[in-house]
Amino acid sequence: MPKIPEKLTNLSLFVGNTPALSITAEVNGQIYEIVAKYEAWNFSGSIKDRMALYIIESAYRLGRLKPGDTIVEATSGNTGIAFAAMGAFLGHPVQIYMPQWLSTERKRLLKFYGAKLIEISAEQGGFQECIRLSALKSAKKGYFAPKQFENSWNVLAHYSTTAPELAQSLQDHNFQKLDVFVAGVGTGGTIMGFQHYFSEKNPDFVAHPILPSKNKDGEHRIEGIGDSFIPKILDLEALSPIIRIRDAEAINVARQLNKKGLSVGISSGANVLGALRQASKLGTGKVIGTVLCDDNKKYLSTDLCSETIEVLGDEIKILDYKTLS
Repeated sequence: MPKIPEKLTNLSLFVGNTPALSITAEVNGQIYEIVAKYEAWNFSGSIKDRMALYIIESAYRLGRLKPGDTIVEATSGNTGIAFAAMGAFLGHPVQIYMPQWLSTERKRLLKFYGAKLIEISAEQGGFQECIRLSALKSAKKGYFAPKQFENSWNVLAHYSTTAPELAQSLQDHNFQKLDVFVAGVGTGGTIMGFQHYFSEKNPDFVAHPILPSKNKDGEHRIEGIGDSFIPKILDLEALSPIIRIRDAEAINVARQLNKKGLSVGISSGANVLGALRQASKLGTGKVIGTVLCDDNKKYLSTDLCSETIEVLGDEIKILDYKTLS
């Protein structure tokens, strides 16, 4: 049985058990409430820490990752940052292939944690080329590739941690069940984990994936989702219809959440907007959940923090939020 580093056990204390929130908003004159997991409190500041830790732990147990091995991954940011931070803590060199068009903060954080960053332009092949190159590098001795877009441990991380944590918070605060879950699709790990977990509890449960209205590399501003291809672990047939969100709308809602003091990024704005649209469509009496994926610090140079005018299709006003746990 491969030995698990003691530091890895310590690292697990920094991941998961994040707060659950109740968010109240006005949509076209009606008041609705949704619930959300606030994932900025994880080790490197995003929900991707859950998947990164789960994959590292599993790889050590199976002998696929050994002390001193180099972790190599293709990412749009948060996953790479999670592996870079954990690699720095555990003593693993990290190499990251990332599309060139992503935010300056993502690139600087990766380098700050000590990762080697290789940027790929759209002309060079974009995200698909990042995946190809990282897989090619991982075939060499002493390299380990998490392969987040096809690794079932990605789904299991959310089935085993994020989803049951939210279920427990709902139970503790007298919510009967989770009826609907919405989440932006990067790898698909989060939404598939929630789909598997809650469909076992509630036969009427539905999960809606969120994608940008323009789902092509570099043509939208919702970083972390909508990477112009369908990941292998994402089963769209098991999910309810896709919700399309314009990046202007996601930025508008994310700005409103930040103005209330809640540190979130653009994809969190898309998730909250998608959840509120489902709430307004279904009416009161349904419990609708989502995740707030990361904090605002990776978006300081983006339009989240600029003076651009971002117009919503619906009249939405974020009113308040409170913790459930």
